[in-house]
Amino acid sequence: MRFHLLGPLEVLDGDLPVPLGGVKQRAALGFLLLQANRVVATSKLLHALWPRDVPPTARKMLQNAVSGLRGVLASHGGSPEGAPMLLTHAPGYLLRVDQNSLDLSRFQQLAEQGRGELAAGNWTAAGKVLRSALGLWRGPVLADLAETGINWPELTAIKDWKLAVQEDCFEAELACGRHGEIIGELESLIELEPYRERLGGQLMLALYRCGRQVDALSVYRRTRAALVAELGLEPGRELQELERAILDHTPTLDLPSSVQRRHLLAVGQDPDPVRAPVVITRPAEEPVAPAVVVDAPDLATAERKLVSVVMVSAQLGLAAGDGDPEDVDAVHQEVASVVSAEVSRLGGVVGGSVGSVFLALFGVPRTAEDDADRAVRASVAIRGRLDAVAGVQIGVATGNALVRLPSTGVPTASGVLLDQCRQLMASAPLGAVRACDSTRDAADSVIWEDDSAPAGGWQAISCVSPRGATRRPQAAVPFVERERELLVLQGLLDEVRTRRRPHFVTVLGEAGMGKTRLVNELATSSTPAFRGTATAFGDDHGYGPLADVVSGFSSFPTLHADLVRLVGVGELADRLHASLAWLDDPGTEVRPDFPAWRRFLEEVAESEPLIVLLEDVHWANDVVLDFVEELSENAGSVPLLVIATARPELLQRRPSWFGGKRNATTISLEPLSHNGTRQLLNSLLQARELPSELWQTLVSCASGNPLFATEYAGMVADPRTSWPQNEISLPVPSSVRGVLTAQLDSLPIEVKAVLQDAALTGGLVSPSSVAATGQRDAFEVAKALELLEQRDFLRRQGRNSETGEIEYGFRHLLVRDVVAEQIPRAERASKQERARAWLGRLGLDLTDRRAG
Repeated sequence: MRFHLLGPLEVLDGDLPVPLGGVKQRAALGFLLLQANRVVATSKLLHALWPRDVPPTARKMLQNAVSGLRGVLASHGGSPEGAPMLLTHAPGYLLRVDQNSLDLSRFQQLAEQGRGELAAGNWTAAGKVLRSALGLWRGPVLADLAETGINWPELTAIKDWKLAVQEDCFEAELACGRHGEIIGELESLIELEPYRERLGGQLMLALYRCGRQVDALSVYRRTRAALVAELGLEPGRELQELERAILDHTPTLDLPSSVQRRHLLAVGQDPDPVRAPVVITRPAEEPVAPAVVVDAPDLATAERKLVSVVMVSAQLGLAAGDGDPEDVDAVHQEVASVVSAEVSRLGGVVGGSVGSVFLALFGVPRTAEDDADRAVRASVAIRGRLDAVAGVQIGVATGNALVRLPSTGVPTASGVLLDQCRQLMASAPLGAVRACDSTRDAADSVIWEDDSAPAGGWQAISCVSPRGATRRPQAAVPFVERERELLVLQGLLDEVRTRRRPHFVTVLGEAGMGKTRLVNELATSSTPAFRGTATAFGDDHGYGPLADVVSGFSSFPTLHADLVRLVGVGELADRLHASLAWLDDPGTEVRPDFPAWRRFLEEVAESEPLIVLLEDVHWANDVVLDFVEELSENAGSVPLLVIATARPELLQRRPSWFGGKRNATTISLEPLSHNGTRQLLNSLLQARELPSELWQTLVSCASGNPLFATEYAGMVADPRTSWPQNEISLPVPSSVRGVLTAQLDSLPIEVKAVLQDAALTGGLVSPSSVAATGQRDAFEVAKALELLEQRDFLRRQGRNSETGEIEYGFRHLLVRDVVAEQIPRAERASKQERARAWLGRLGLDLTDRRAG
């Protein structure tokens, strides 16, 4: 057997992958492999698997995981001699493996061999061996486990070791004269590791030897600016000497025929480990595009965004009695603390204060689909908490603003939206929250006064719970093109009922794709169904879905009596009540009791089949997700059907969610077809007579998403809306824009920037065209475009017959339009000009090529 840690965890028996169990079993194996042939204490292993809160059943779950691993090793171990063995060895466990079967051990051996060659001055041999060591990596160490939130110190240490080996490899290849081939790798690394002076020096030397003296000096300025701004340190002596040598064109920088033993940067020194890089090796034959160098150490990224702004004005003098400055300051600090706590709790950022006026932003730096809701809820909470401290006036406004996102510091926003918010705050009575029309329309969980205020705006009275039975009902949407998925669910329910075996279903789909609509169709059957909903915010400490499920059985005040009727009087009823009642008010004390929660569902399902619907579990906390996975492994033979709905980001948190389990099914909801979208729109618009051009635009904008179709239909059906006769273009509804912007903000910053460039490049985009538009490196752009294709923002359209490059198109023009609108006008114009210039040059190049 062979074990691979340098990338996703992988176990091979010969060339065949060995199937592993759930997340905890994989995590246990990964941690034991990191400590291969050493005893690992049980307490240390428990802390590794549950770094925050160790559940009461953790030891039992660990024993089950170890037992499963022993079965895997025994069934795939081959010959007993040298086969891996997992032994119980006080005070814990010992995993005995052959070092040659572990890629981490092989990497360590090759790294030491390469460093030995480097110290001896055997540059060519050192480069080959170190490249072989780096070639063992298939991605970040234990990448699949790291995606679940595991962050062991051992992972950081191994990544730092890899970075040091990369630096040694660059040193050897610089000595061999391969400076032109490694610039791309060095530039990628230095972006991720701006404080590594050795890397910076190697990039400076490589650029200088390629005749790029200005670029080399720019690297020094950027490195120095980062060190001074972030750490308060000047570069070390070696880097300063290298800068002077480049300025003076010192001959020793040129590679002589007989390679000198020592360069300006020491060979083989142990660098201070910082963060782990992600390295992409550039093909040697690809030309290197000049990097765009910016001298400023901290440039803010500017975007046009839909945000919600909150302004809080506190009457500090009245609260401080006679107005003594120290008393006023004490009240100011208390108000600031309350504002910061409530805004942060609901995902906003505090933008500072001017006197007694405090500013907060929601939708910055990342958009949520319910930013307006969060802003009002935070405002109502602030008003309630400060009622006994100081009188407050609060304004909330939602709209477009120009947002600047600095790499360090607090985001800022500008635009008339802030003036509107200030006016709402000033006109609000003392102790009131006043919001604009856009905020009122978007904040679904807020109860408002019936009439608008004479001075404009709406008064917020209170907020209802964003989850469970108290959520406001959604608009009824016709059931279109989901019959096949419904038949699958109905078939699984029949199988659960007939065979009395539990089954677990995950319904995946983007926001608005109809997940709730689908499960509602099943829930209308005669089978009892308990529903629980996770929310992106709330006061349930993340246990809302389980609390909702319990409420489906009984209200919490009568829970004990109903449990007695279910299981009889005795210790079991008391234990179930103690564990389930805690879910109604978890507080700060964590008391998850998986066996009791599981027993409750088994007892309910014992008498008649039961459906448990868990909605939006991508927002559930880790304990809830762990329970659902544990339930699938340990539930008894009862007719229980558990259906979880989630967005695809769940798989980013839990890549192995129910993977490979016999009692699990995953259903992915795809966009509706053209005909299905038109059928849905026709039902929503009640067969209204519309111009054919408007129908075509509606179908296109809906993009097969039922939520989008509903929002656009509501816009068109509004009698206040008029449409031009000739050209029909529809504005993007705020809810649709919120969904799309939230998806865009989930991308890494540098990848999102590439997508913005692509939105201005043309109908079909390629790495070179997007690189020219954004003045970026074409190879890095190609990698970003691949990721955007994987995330379903782009779709591959084939290769260009002339250039041979892969070309992409946007998944939908609506996505392209929203992305393009985020770019400030001046920046958008300059990028569009570069895109046109590139297309002009491409046309000339192709003409010359054909003529030749």
